[in-house]
Amino acid sequence: MVTLDCTTSHHDGVTLVALSLRDLDESTRVTVRNRLDGPVWPPRCEGLPVTGWTETGFEGVVGPGDHALGYATPAPPADPPAVLDDATPAPNTDGAGVSPESAADVVRELGDPSPPADAVPAGVAATTDADSCDGVTEPDAGPAARSTTATRPQTDGRVPAAVEPWLETMAARVEAAETLADAETLPAATAAVREAGGLAEVRTIAESGATDERRLRRLALRAAALADRRGAATVPVETLARIA
Repeated sequence: MVTLDCTTSHHDGVTLVALSLRDLDESTRVTVRNRLDGPVWPPRCEGLPVTGWTETGFEGVVGPGDHALGYATPAPPADPPAVLDDATPAPNTDGAGVSPESAADVVRELGDPSPPADAVPAGVAATTDADSCDGVTEPDAGPAARSTTATRPQTDGRVPAAVEPWLETMAARVEAAETLADAETLPAATAAVREAGGLAEVRTIAESGATDERRLRRLALRAAALADRRGAATVPVETLARIA
């Protein structure tokens, strides 16, 4: 027979509830209901509630054996803090969760965050995730390695067309990450996941965070270094015209 043991601790206005499900002989669908006078603050993974948790408790399929669950709530402690409302054998499941993901119907393509080839300055090789260099500058190969064909400069101050699509892609990814990070309630988290394109896309955004930041910082620093060099390089047109 499945049993539920509960303990609580109270710190700074927050009650922590520790639950132990014991004596599960097979995969079982369990429903654990919070009895405290306040909402459930569920455990989170990458900013999102762990599968099975709602504002009232937990419902999901767990495998055989003993399992530990836990949540927080602003409500004061009471005895018992939670009850096992239901425990139904679910032999045809593997205890992996309560429902499959349904991200495919709303998946949004954010694209590869790699800068387009045209955005990489001439004479500088594009880098990949495998590159160990995260620095700003690289040794200058000298004039011989640079293109000898001058391109017509863009004088209106706009971002070049070759770079704009990538920056827009990165901006969309950053905005999605910010929205997901700010989702602190169940309705907000649900809406944020739906807007991001489902859990599969949320995982993609989360896993690419460090890579996105590294690439953006590297590009920003390289652009700043090039801007400084370009600002310091005043071309003496009249002098060159006289001596050429």
